[in-house]
Order: sequence, then structure tokens, then C-alpha cells
Amino acid sequence: MRTKTLLLTLTLCILCSAPAASAVLLEVTEKGTITALDAENGTMTILPDARYACNYSATPPCGWEAMNESAKVNGTVPDPAVFSVFEVGDTVEVTSLGGEGGPWIAVGKLVASEGTWYASEIVGDLATLPAPLVGNYSLTYEAVPDCANCTGSVCPATAMNITVMSEGMTVFEDLVEPGGELMYNGRNDNSSVLITFIQGEAPSSACTNVPAVSGPQPVSVFLVHVNPPIGFETENVSAQTTVPATTTTTAQASSSALVVPLTAGLLGCAAALRQR
Repeated sequence: MRTKTLLLTLTLCILCSAPAASAVLLEVTEKGTITALDAENGTMTILPDARYACNYSATPPCGWEAMNESAKVNGTVPDPAVFSVFEVGDTVEVTSLGGEGGPWIAVGKLVASEGTWYASEIVGDLATLPAPLVGNYSLTYEAVPDCANCTGSVCPATAMNITVMSEGMTVFEDLVEPGGELMYNGRNDNSSVLITFIQGEAPSSACTNVPAVSGPQPVSVFLVHVNPPIGFETENVSAQTTVPATTTTTAQASSSALVVPLTAGLLGCAAALRQR
């Protein structure tokens, strides 16, 4: 009888730990070709040919890993701007939320130069896409949370602090509210970057007066357009150099996020068993 009680206790503990362990949603990033755009239903279909993956024992550790077998993947777009920026036949990088087939949270138009894929247009959460921007630009952002209106693990973003970097150096930074734009064209090579902040979320953990809650990660929507510098030449690239790997960057981040709550649940079980 005691054995059955112990097994029941362990089962209940593991089940109680499971919800916390499934808090962060998996993000999958793939490269492929747009095969259909459906503005009426707000969806886009791609035929993927590679998945972004990481193997930290390799050099470089992350890259596009060719998919031997692939089928068309359909999902809702992050913003209607997709239908004015992208066309059928475009090569894109896309990130879906909740695994392949989930809603697209970011779409980037890719162009190849000297064997590397670069993004020239982005619609969605720019932080979830791996391809570098054309012209050796890069962008980072930090959300300003509306701490009075948080829901679970996320809060609405009242503004975004956006930083523009050129060749690794910060060249411009500004606070942009929803619907606002930021533009940088300070180089003498005819290049420029235009960023529009559509809407966004911040983690509730950024608020000191909000209890820590596990749940889905924040997702934001931006429009990014990069005008390439003079001399930037594109080329036809059928396949990108791949890096052998078994897990994606986002999958590893999700797995790390599961360790703490699951361990806490099991430790709680151990304490309960010692008291019996």
C-alpha cells in the first residue's frame, strides 16, 4: 500500500510540474520560397528548404541546415504589410510560434551576396530572425512595458527603445511609440534603414510591481526596410552552406527555461516524500 501511495505522489508531482515546463512556446525558423499569399484569409504559404539550427561543437555554431524532405507550410502573417512587401517566388526566412505550422511571427526577404543570405525587408519580430541585414546594419530593441495592464507573462509595450548599429557600432537610438518611425541614413554610401514600430509586448518580469508568472514569451511587430549601399551586388544562390545540428537556437532557449520550474517541482516532491 505504501508503494502505491509513493507512486501516486510522484505522478501527481510530475503532472503539477508539467504546466510550468510548457510556458515558453517553441520558435522554429526556416528558409524557403513563398508559394502563395492569401490576403483575404491573412495567410502565407512557403516551401522550406532549410532550417536554422545550432551545434555548439561546430564552427560556426549556427547556420542553415538543409532539409532533405520538405512540404509546404502555411501560417497566418504577423501583419497585413506582408501582402504589400512580399511576392510569390521571394526567398524568405520565417519564424513560426509553437512549432512548424504555427502563426508566422516574422518574415524577412532574403538576398544573397558573396555566398551569404542577407535580409532587406522584415515584417514582424526582428529579434527572431537570424539573417544579417543588408549593408552590415543590425537592430536591437527594448520594450517599455505598460505595467498596469499586464496579462500573465506579458504586458503591452507603450514604446520601443530602438538601437541602430552600423558595422558593430551604435550610430542611432530613439524611443518610438506604436505607429512611429525611425530612420538612419548617416553613411555616405546611399544606404539607409527605416524602422516602423507597429505594436509590441514586454515581459511582465520587467515590472517591479507585477508577480513573476510563467507563460508565453512577448512578441512584437516591426516593419524594416534597408536600402543597400552602393556596390552591394546580389547573386543567385540555390543553397546556403549548412551547419550540422540537431536543435534550433530557440529550442535550446526553451529547454533551458524548462529546467528551473521542473526541478523545483521535483524538489517539492522529494520534500513531500521525506515528510511521509
